[in-house]
Amino acid sequence: MNFEKRIQERLEGWIEETFSEKCPLRFLTPPKVEMGDLTISSAFELGKRHKRNPREIAALFVERLQGLSFLKKVEIAGPGYINLFFHRDLFLQESFLEEEANDQTEVKVVVEHTNINPNKAAHIGHLRNAVLGDTLVRMLRAQGRNVEVQNYIDDTGVQVADVVYGLLELRHLSLEEVAKLERTDYYLWDLYVKVYERDDEESRNRRREVHRRMEEGLSPERDYAETVSLGVLRRHLETMARLGIGYDVLPRESDIIRLRFWESAFELLKESGVISYRTEGANQGCWVMEVFEDGENREKVIVKSNGAITYVGKDISYHLWKFGLLPKEFYYRKLDGRHWITTSSQQEDDPVHPIFGAAGRVYNVIDQRQSYLQNIVRKALAQLGHPEAAENLVHFSYEMVSLSKKAAQSMGFTVDEEKSTVEVSGRKGIGVKADDLIDELERRALKEVESRHSDFTGEEKELIARQIACAALRYYMVKFSLNALIVFDFDEALKFEGETGPYLQYSLVRMKSLFRKYEETTGERVRDVSNFDRFAGVLPEEEENSFWEALLFCLRLPGELDGAVENLEPAKLGKYAFFLCQKFNYLYNNFSILKENDPLKRRVRLSTLLALYDTLGRVMDILALPKPERM
Repeated sequence: MNFEKRIQERLEGWIEETFSEKCPLRFLTPPKVEMGDLTISSAFELGKRHKRNPREIAALFVERLQGLSFLKKVEIAGPGYINLFFHRDLFLQESFLEEEANDQTEVKVVVEHTNINPNKAAHIGHLRNAVLGDTLVRMLRAQGRNVEVQNYIDDTGVQVADVVYGLLELRHLSLEEVAKLERTDYYLWDLYVKVYERDDEESRNRRREVHRRMEEGLSPERDYAETVSLGVLRRHLETMARLGIGYDVLPRESDIIRLRFWESAFELLKESGVISYRTEGANQGCWVMEVFEDGENREKVIVKSNGAITYVGKDISYHLWKFGLLPKEFYYRKLDGRHWITTSSQQEDDPVHPIFGAAGRVYNVIDQRQSYLQNIVRKALAQLGHPEAAENLVHFSYEMVSLSKKAAQSMGFTVDEEKSTVEVSGRKGIGVKADDLIDELERRALKEVESRHSDFTGEEKELIARQIACAALRYYMVKFSLNALIVFDFDEALKFEGETGPYLQYSLVRMKSLFRKYEETTGERVRDVSNFDRFAGVLPEEEENSFWEALLFCLRLPGELDGAVENLEPAKLGKYAFFLCQKFNYLYNNFSILKENDPLKRRVRLSTLLALYDTLGRVMDILALPKPERM
C-alpha cells in the first residue's frame, strides 16, 4: 500500500476544489514517533497564499482525512502542522498484504544516454552519463513507465573524421587492416592524440575535407568511418554490459543524413519561419534561428554558408523523429544479434522490429555544457507548433568527473603537484579508460575478497569481485548531486562501511546470513512464518517504536522513487538505500532473533528485518547493484 498516495488521492482534488488552486502536499517525518507517524505541512503554504490562519486550514484537513481506515487519529500541532497517527496492526496488514499496482503506462518515454563518439575508448566521464541514464531508465520502469532506451551514435562527426584522417594520413592502414584491429577503441585512443599533435593549417584543412566526404557518403572515407564506428561501438557496448547497461535501439547520424531526415525538417523550419536566410552581416549565406537570450536577440547558425548542417540542425530533425513529428523512418537490423541499430537501406529479409520513437516524453542525459543547445532544440519544437513536445523534452544534466590525485597516480599518470584533481582530456590522452577503471576496481575487490575468504573457490572470488566492483562504481556515480563535480577515488568507492555500493551489498548479505541461520536452527522458512497479524503491544514500547519506524521507512519507497524521478535526483534513492542499511544494522546489533525464546517477539523482529531485506533488494535492483550470495 502506498499510503502517501492514498492520502494524496483524498486531499489533492479537495484542495483544488476548496482553494481554487493546486497545492502539492508536503509530507514530513516527525522528529519523534510520539509526535505522529507522518506530518503534513501544506496548511502553511495555503494559509500564506490565502491570508488565513494555518491552524484554521489545518482543521479543514483533519475533517477531510476522517474515514481512512489506517488512520487512528489526526491532530493539529503548533502553528498548523497536521500530525497523523496510524493504527499499527491494521496499517501493517494492509501494507504488506496488498500488492502495489504498477501497470505500464501507454505513453512512451524515450531516454537517450551514453552517446559516446565512436572514435576511441570510453573513459570515466562517459561512465557517469551511462550509469545515470541507466538508473533513470530503471527508476521510470519501476514506476510502470513504458521506456525506450536510445544511444545516439554520431558516426559522421568531426571526431570520427579525425581518426579516419589519422588512419589514412598517419598510419596508412588499409581498410582490411583497420577491420582486423584487436582493440579498435584502444588503438584509436592513442591515434586521436597523435592527430592533434599535428595541428597545423594543412592538417586541419585535410581533416575538414575528410569530414565533408564522409557526410557526402564518398569512398574511401565513408567506408573507413563505418568500419571504425562499428568497431568502436561494439567495444563500447561490451564495456557498458560489464555494468549491466543495455539499449533498445542505436540510431546513427549517418542514417539520418542518408535518409534525408534533415531535408524534411529543413522544409518545416523554413515554412514556419523558425529559420531565415541571411544575405548580409556576420552570418551572410547562412540559415539562422533567432534565439532571445540574456535580454537580447542572438542568431544560432543552423546551416552554414557552405551548406554544412550544424550539430543542432541534425539534432532538431532527430528530435522531431523522436516525438513522431517527422514523416520519416529508419530501417533497422540487429547488431551482432543483440541490439537494434538503424540502417539507411531496406533489405528483403528485414526482421520484424519494435516501433521506435514516437515518444510522449524524452529525457536527454547530457552534461550541463550542452544546456544551451538543448534549449535551442526545445525552442525550435515550440516555434514549429509543438509546445507540448517542447515541454516534454527534458535535459537531464550533470557535472563532470575528474580523478583524485591518488587515483590518477595509481593508474600511472604524472600529476601536477599543485593540482588536487586530474581532468579528462581526450585530445591530450589524459583520462582513465572505462575498461581500465573497471579492471582496477575488480583487481582491488578481488584482493579484498581473498583476504576475507581464502576458502572460496577462484571462480567464486572472481564473481564476487566483479559484483563488488560494479556496485562500487555504479553507486559512486549516482550518490552525488547532479550539480556536483565528482572526484573519483578508488579507496572511497570500495569501502565496506559508509555510503558505498559494497556497504549496501554487505548489509544485504548479512541479512541473508541471518535468515539462513534461522532456517537451519528452526527448520522453518523465514517467509512462511513472517507476518504482521500482531504487532502493536508485542514488544516493549521503546523497542516497538524502533521496529515501527523501520517499517514505516520501508513503506516510503514509492514516495522516494517518485521524488527521485520528479526531481531528477537518483542520489535521493541511493541515500534511501543507505538509510535502510543503517536501520537494519541498528536493529540487528541491538535486538536478538535467534536467541529470543518468545515466538511472538521473534516473529515481529524477523518480519521487520525481512521487510528491510525485501525493500533494500528492490532499491538495489533499481540502482542495478549486483546482489552477491556471500561476501
